[in-house]
Amino acid sequence: MKKILSLMLMLAMLCMATSAMADTFTAEAQGNNGPVKVEVDVQDGTVTAVRVTEHKETAGIADAPIEKIPAAIVETQSLNIDVIGSATNTSNAILNAAAAALTEAGIDAEAWKTKEVEEKAPVAKTEDITVKTVVVGAGGAGMKTAIDLTKAGHDVLLIEKQGLVGGATTLSATYLVVMDTQQQKDAGVATMSIEDYVAKQLKLNPDFNAERLTAMFNDSQNILDWFLSIGADFTRPMSYYQIGTSDGSSLGVEMVSKMKAELEKTGVNYRLNTKAVSLIEENGAIKGIVAEDEGGQYNIYAENIVMATGGYGASQEAIAKYSPKWTGIPSTTAAGNTGDGHAMLEAVGADLEQIDNVRLNPSVCTTAGAPVSLSAARTAGAIMVNMSGERFCDEYITDYTTLSGHMQAQEGGMCYLVMDQVSIDSSKRLQGFVETGYIQKAETIEELAAIIGAPVENLKKTLEVYGGYVKNEKDEAFGRTMYMNTALETAPYYAAHTQPGIQVTLGGIKVDDNLNVVKTDGTVIENVYAIGELAGDGLFGGAPTTINIFEGGQVAAQILAK
Repeated sequence: MKKILSLMLMLAMLCMATSAMADTFTAEAQGNNGPVKVEVDVQDGTVTAVRVTEHKETAGIADAPIEKIPAAIVETQSLNIDVIGSATNTSNAILNAAAAALTEAGIDAEAWKTKEVEEKAPVAKTEDITVKTVVVGAGGAGMKTAIDLTKAGHDVLLIEKQGLVGGATTLSATYLVVMDTQQQKDAGVATMSIEDYVAKQLKLNPDFNAERLTAMFNDSQNILDWFLSIGADFTRPMSYYQIGTSDGSSLGVEMVSKMKAELEKTGVNYRLNTKAVSLIEENGAIKGIVAEDEGGQYNIYAENIVMATGGYGASQEAIAKYSPKWTGIPSTTAAGNTGDGHAMLEAVGADLEQIDNVRLNPSVCTTAGAPVSLSAARTAGAIMVNMSGERFCDEYITDYTTLSGHMQAQEGGMCYLVMDQVSIDSSKRLQGFVETGYIQKAETIEELAAIIGAPVENLKKTLEVYGGYVKNEKDEAFGRTMYMNTALETAPYYAAHTQPGIQVTLGGIKVDDNLNVVKTDGTVIENVYAIGELAGDGLFGGAPTTINIFEGGQVAAQILAK
């Protein structure tokens, strides 16, 4: 009898243990560079664990979503999770794969996507911090400022609202704009003087601050040398004003990864997931900022406040406020570029400078997920064709908004980028977009025409005529002179649906020559600076990555000189 009871007890315990074990479900979804595989453990209808087990995402950029989003799913028992800015595609891939795994487990994933998540109760201020300088925003401009200050022994705190550094700088596609560097001269591509280039830009936009633009380009060698000193692979001169990575991979990823390493090496004091919400104003003077994180809300008092919060292109609300004619079109900027700095500075009387001025990206593709920029295709020799399979302009007009206007005049306000294997082989970035489905592959011109929906004969004629232009080194139709580096006759062929979208906001907070914020009454807030995309600095985004580094270094030097 005892043996029978013991056996029954063991069986009961085994059943209990079995019922307590979680079942594991696996699924994958397309990320930025390829499939992202996710495992989800489910026990009695509850998600007990989420793991990213395989991926090809970029190290450093994808770290934050891979760490934070699975934990958030478990904590909230929901898929209604905010994506992490500058890693949107990776974030969405994890969420989509988790949704597929939940569906396999018999859980209503669609309901989980809209499931209300209990808001945490507001927390009173828990801490006061005092530093010499606080830098708000860890994009290229903010990181450069913080690195330079820290290297000089300055007491600085860098805060970033996202879970990773980089901001919109991460999304910089192909090249760094520099001029008259030794590297360009050695490669034989330095064919235009800075003076002539500035004059050229002034013809495109008479509002450019020629003096500041000239100063920035005169600093080109220093900017390039600094990047090379921290290990950046900016070693491929592409033209008299362009330098890229040696293999054509993403400039922004390379830039941010090396700058992040330099943050760590230099010992910069920085905090992620920390959002500035307002400026502290006492007796008419700005004394610091109010910031919040998961642990609470607190004051950061500082002698200098450097605002490097980026533009407003990721917020439809801000676009409607500042540049309403572009409301509703996609944006390729960082998810964190929501106009926070604009709102904070306006609240203390800051003036605005051409705030409605934006630059459109003529190469936005949304066919495989979140909007991405395919500008790298044009530098790889791509042409643009309309729904009739015909070219309609010079594909490399340097004024992207003008180029976007040509696209908007076509049927449907869009076009297709057309490439061949030579184009794809020249760029790792484009190869990644093929893998993720943004760029479609065709073995023949007939298949290519079917993807586009264009008449085959029209497309054949377009490719044949353009190939002749390339071989004769003269575009007789539209006068293209840049990146005619393939005759587009090497199969397989490739096509990508593109449309205009917001790339960068060009106006911003009005600043003086020292980048101090200017108020609506014309007075200057001496200790408050606006830099990068936030600033209405008269540069109008002419070389945004270069502007970030130039202005970050300029502000740091001014603070150290006090």
